[in-house]
Amino acid sequence: MIFLQEQRVNTLVDKDIVNVPPRYYWPIPFETLSKSKGKITNGYGLAQACRLYMKNILSVCAFLLAFGALPLWGQSQDPLNEDQTTVRILEGDNSDPSIVRYGKSYYLVHSSFVYTPGLVVYKSDDLVNWVPCSTALTTFTGDIWAPDIVFHNKRFYIYFPTLNGKGKKTNMVTWADTPEGPWSTPVDLKIGGIDPEHVVGEDGKRYLLLSSGALYPLSDDGCSITGEPVRIYKEWEIPEEWDIEGVSMEGLNVKKVGEYYYLFVAEGGTAGPPTSHMVVQARSKNIMGPWENAPFNPLLRTESRNEKWWSKGHGSIVDTEDGRLFMIFHAYENGFQTLGRQTLLRELVQKEDGWLHLKEGAISLPAPERLKLSGIKDFVWQTCREHNLNDRFRITSDKISVEAKGNTPKEGSPLLARTSAHKYEVEACLELKGENTSAGLVAYYDENYHFGFGFNHKQMLRYRRGQVSRTESKLPQANQCGKMWLRLRNDANVLSAWYSVDGKKWHKYPWGFEISGVHHNTVYGFLFVRPGIFAGGDGQVEVTDFVLRNLD
Repeated sequence: MIFLQEQRVNTLVDKDIVNVPPRYYWPIPFETLSKSKGKITNGYGLAQACRLYMKNILSVCAFLLAFGALPLWGQSQDPLNEDQTTVRILEGDNSDPSIVRYGKSYYLVHSSFVYTPGLVVYKSDDLVNWVPCSTALTTFTGDIWAPDIVFHNKRFYIYFPTLNGKGKKTNMVTWADTPEGPWSTPVDLKIGGIDPEHVVGEDGKRYLLLSSGALYPLSDDGCSITGEPVRIYKEWEIPEEWDIEGVSMEGLNVKKVGEYYYLFVAEGGTAGPPTSHMVVQARSKNIMGPWENAPFNPLLRTESRNEKWWSKGHGSIVDTEDGRLFMIFHAYENGFQTLGRQTLLRELVQKEDGWLHLKEGAISLPAPERLKLSGIKDFVWQTCREHNLNDRFRITSDKISVEAKGNTPKEGSPLLARTSAHKYEVEACLELKGENTSAGLVAYYDENYHFGFGFNHKQMLRYRRGQVSRTESKLPQANQCGKMWLRLRNDANVLSAWYSVDGKKWHKYPWGFEISGVHHNTVYGFLFVRPGIFAGGDGQVEVTDFVLRNLD
C-alpha cells in the first residue's frame, strides 16, 4: 500500500492558511479555499488563479502517478501515518482495555460480553506481544463490560459491570494474589452504572469512579461500598456540528503523573459514525476536583472516515519502568468492522504545558509477532452464553470433543476462536459420534447472525441466521461413515467453503455469503464475527487436524 508523504505547499490563498499539509488525492483541500472566502492574493484574479491552480494539480498528479505515489481511488488510506504511530497489540475484538504494570510485566483485561470463560487476563513483558495467563470468570455471570484491573496492597483486583441473577445492572469485584489466579468468587458491590475505575486519593483512601462521573467510597479491602457517591466530573462539551453517536461519557481512567491526577474520558459513543468515539483529558491536584479540561481536547479522535482506525477511544494509561507513558485503547479497522474493536497502543509525552500529548513520529517498540498458522493449542477458546466451557467441550492439544446441542448454531453455541486477519481459512476433520449428529464450521456473530457449512450422515448443510439448508453430497460414502474434512474461507468478508473425504482432494460448496454488514452498527451486541465449530443433534463430534491459516 502506497501513501503520499506529508508535504508543505505554498498556495495562492491568504497568508494565514499557507503551508498547509495537503490531503490525499487533492494537494490543497477545498475547505482551505473556502476559509479564504474565494479571495485570491498575490495579484491574481480568481479565474486566472483557478486555472493556475488546476494546472498545478494536474502536474502534481501526473508526476505522482508516473512514480506510483498516488493511490488508486477508493483504496484504503492512512493519512495520519497510523501504521507507524499506532501498534495493534491484540487481534480481533478486544474492546474496553484496562492495563496495569506490576514490576516489569503488564497485565490487560477487556470486556468479555456474552463469552465464557470471561475476563481473560493477558500478560506481556514488552507491551506488544501478549499471552493469556488466566481467566477470572470460568462461569457465565451475564454480559461483562469495561472492566478495570488494578494492583493495590499486594493484591490484584478486577472491577466489572454486569447483570446480577435478577437481570439488574450491578458492579462486581474479584481478586487474586497473582494475576495467574486463582481468582475469587465475584462479590456484588450492589451499585449500578458501568465502567468502574479504581482510584486511590491523595489521602490513601480507595474509591470507585463510574462512567457518570460519580465517585463512590470503597472499604479498605476494596470489596464493599461505604457511602454515598459524589459527582466529580461532568463531560467535556462536544461541538454540536461533529458527527457522533451520542455524548455517552464512559471509560473513565485516572493516572497520577507528578503533582496532577490526569483523567481520561471516552465520549461520543463507542460505535456509530467513524468520528464518534474519542478520548478527552482533564487534570486536577485533588481527586475530588475541580477538574481542568485540556485546551486542545480531544486527545484522541478519528477525524475522517479516510483514516485507518475508526471510533478510536476508551483510553487506559500505563507507565514503564523507565518513565515512558502509553495509552491502550480500542478502535474498528476501516472496512473490517466485522472484526470488532481491536486493542491499539500509542505513546504519550508530557510537554512544557504540563499536559499529556500523543507522541509524534514512529513508535519505538518491537513489532508484534503474528502467527500465520494456528492450531488447537494457540487459542483462548470460548463459547456464547454457556454456563461453563467444560460442560460441552473437552479440549486437548490435538483433539476437541463437542457435545451436540440443537439443530442449528442458533440453538447450540459453537466453540469459538478469534482472529484479526482480513483473509483466513479454518480447516478441520470432523467425525460424527451419533446417528443423528451433524457438524460444521461457522462464522459466528451471535445466535441470530451466523453463517457456515456442515454435514450429517445424509447431506451437506448450510447454516444461515438460525436456518439450515440441505444439498446433495458429492461424497455420499463419507457422509454415511460420518467423517469429513471441512474448510471455511473468509476472504475480506466473503465466505466460501470446501469439503473432502481425505483432506487432500476437495469439492467446493455451491453456496457462499457476503457478511460485511454483520457488526454492531447494524445488528447491535458489541460482538464480532468469529470462526467456530458447531455440533448439532445428539451424540458427540470429534475434531482433529484443526488449523487456522492467516492468508493476509
